[in-house]
Amino acid sequence: MLDLDLILKIFFLLSPLSSIPLLFLAYQQKMNVRRIAVHSAILALLISFGFVVFGPLLFQVFGISLDSFRVAGGVLVFLMGLSIARDTEHNYSKMKADNLINMIATPLLAGPAILSFLIIKTAELGSIPVIANLLCAFALVASLFLLLAYLIKHINLSYVMFVNRLFGLFLGAMGIELMAAGLKVLFFG
Repeated sequence: MLDLDLILKIFFLLSPLSSIPLLFLAYQQKMNVRRIAVHSAILALLISFGFVVFGPLLFQVFGISLDSFRVAGGVLVFLMGLSIARDTEHNYSKMKADNLINMIATPLLAGPAILSFLIIKTAELGSIPVIANLLCAFALVASLFLLLAYLIKHINLSYVMFVNRLFGLFLGAMGIELMAAGLKVLFFG
């Protein structure tokens, strides 16, 4: 039931490194970084869980085929990867802790790319395997966030952002693979 490949795909789509600048901002503003990190991960997990449970119902309600959704989800994953690889900067200074939690939870962790990927995988594999792998991926995210909270004063943000940009390249490639798989079926049966 647990699939390391799927866990890693979910983990990279969650893109926890993209949240580090906001956690770093929380640290600079003397906020409780551990609280923000844990609450963000829990909120993102709940949102993701909701999409795994109710996402397939949306297919039926809107009459969307899995392959059409693969193409749309692939576009979102590609755009997310492109944004991360290009290191698009945002100005989040002077946000409150609750706003940081919401911003990290969604769109940074549980954004459109991961949510569409989860709906696709749920349609392919069923909800139980996806939930099991989702829980493992979030355990990795929470572990990374807690480790980061303890080490944040020693972290060089520029190194983290460099690694994050590399992950963006892989996300872009994953998006292209999703689009190709959907387009192949839509155009060639």
